[in-house]
Amino acid sequence: MTWWLLQHSRLRAEKAAIAELEGSVDWLTTGKWQANNDLEMGVNFAIRHGGKKFGFQMQYPNIYPDTPPMIFTENEEQITNHQYGASGELCLEHRPDNWHPSVTGADMVLSCHRLIAEEQPEGGEIAYARSAHVASLGRDLRSALCRFLMSEKDLEAVSKLPLYQAEVFSLSERKAATSYLASILRIGSATSPIWVSDLVLPEGFAEQTGTVVRIPGTGGCGTITAEDLGSLLENAKLGELRSSLLDTKNPTNLLMGDGDKWELFAVFGEIGDRKVLPYKSVMVPKVQQRLPVSFETLGDKNVGIVGCGSIGSKIAASLCRCGIERFLLIDEDIFFPGNVVRNELDLRFAGAHKAFGLRERLTDLAPKADVKALRISLGGQESATSITGALEALGDCDVLIDATASPIAFNLIAAMATRKKKPMVWAEVFAGGIGGFVVRTRPDLDPTPLLARRQIETWCKDQNVDWIGPEDPERYDGQRDDGTPLVADDADVSVIAAHATRLVIDLLARPQNGIFPVSAYMIGLSSEWLFEQPFNTWPIDLIPDGEWGETVEALDADSVIALLKEHMPPEEDADATAISE
Repeated sequence: MTWWLLQHSRLRAEKAAIAELEGSVDWLTTGKWQANNDLEMGVNFAIRHGGKKFGFQMQYPNIYPDTPPMIFTENEEQITNHQYGASGELCLEHRPDNWHPSVTGADMVLSCHRLIAEEQPEGGEIAYARSAHVASLGRDLRSALCRFLMSEKDLEAVSKLPLYQAEVFSLSERKAATSYLASILRIGSATSPIWVSDLVLPEGFAEQTGTVVRIPGTGGCGTITAEDLGSLLENAKLGELRSSLLDTKNPTNLLMGDGDKWELFAVFGEIGDRKVLPYKSVMVPKVQQRLPVSFETLGDKNVGIVGCGSIGSKIAASLCRCGIERFLLIDEDIFFPGNVVRNELDLRFAGAHKAFGLRERLTDLAPKADVKALRISLGGQESATSITGALEALGDCDVLIDATASPIAFNLIAAMATRKKKPMVWAEVFAGGIGGFVVRTRPDLDPTPLLARRQIETWCKDQNVDWIGPEDPERYDGQRDDGTPLVADDADVSVIAAHATRLVIDLLARPQNGIFPVSAYMIGLSSEWLFEQPFNTWPIDLIPDGEWGETVEALDADSVIALLKEHMPPEEDADATAISE
């Protein structure tokens, strides 16, 4: 319902305040109060000033007094710069950014009169009222369909070009979020560029060519006709460039400007009917420090993730956003539309291998990322060669992450973590929004992964609850005793994945002084199982146990030599093998 039906006393007060104002001044005349078809209350009024009469309509929104009334010119006339277009409302002293419900429509009318009196003094000259307008890039770009992005280093590069000397350049253009976005790729030829842009963007976008030229006094042309562009280039003694742009039917681009003002134009159409489409130039702000200083070393770390489903995909994306650029992804599964409810991937990847789809997603987030992906299943029906190669690759990573909820995969990853003395993190989500757990094991500081899992199972028994382990056939879907479904949603998965990500970051960024006092946490998302309420967290203090590193049986030098002689091929066989190769 609308305010004036629910708060009729406020309506009476509004009418009384405006009537009182009208009776106390000689410049105001009000009309009839009337609701429109949308039940928005309004009143017409006129202001007389300097021998002129200005007609307005004040319209109260249905949620008044939570937002201010709107004042429009009666005949959709542009009377001030403080107006959102001829048909738009006036921008007055009382606006959404400083509005208070105690302000009335009479206050709005007074503000309107002050604006007219300031901008149109009695002498007849035109003045401009002081502005409280705060510039907003987002607001300024609302109507800019075509946008040209430049970094500070791009600007520095083009501003150093010789005056009036045309140079070839390449740009990237893509359509995203209803806008056409262009940016410099390089200036000069691909084989010997003068400048390569520092803007890092994903590959796969359309690459176009054009001409860049530095001409003083340009860079603020905005909308321009082909004829005007031709005259400008002729005056700059760039007739050859004018001909290459206008005496052809081929589409091309022109980047023109000087100093800190540059504009991109797309030039297209038939000879004699060429069109010049301007792009709105947008300076990309300097990259600000958004991550802790301790994260600066993460770019050199290599993270191995087994399982690219809901948990694994979210961990990978979050780690990538934190600055990690080297990944090994292992998963043989296919992404289907039903997976979108919990996965970092979207429907564009339906039918693709999750590992390959996630690799593409990570390079979208960080184009320079080095992501290797293997489409195999650890512990599945794979060749021993494939499994061995995958495990050896995992052993070269700085941290191993198990996001499979598979006991077979866990055992293999745990064995490699133990053998290579590499930290390991694993996480699981319980069905039905109950919660989940995250665990880390650090070489020589925590139990080996297999013994850590055993300690967690023992801990659950000590709490008098049955362990919800990876042996359960249904990890994310199941049923309660009453038949209602147990389904883990995206929020459940995201919470557990975020906690696991923090463990990984802590291991890599703060290996000596981590912030987590214990190495395993049960995280509740409901009031079930051992959790008393949502976000109830149980820390589990793991006790160091087991031997980290390769199992080594000591041999003296003579025994090693004897063992090698016994099992190495005879010298003549080795020579024969070398000859055959």
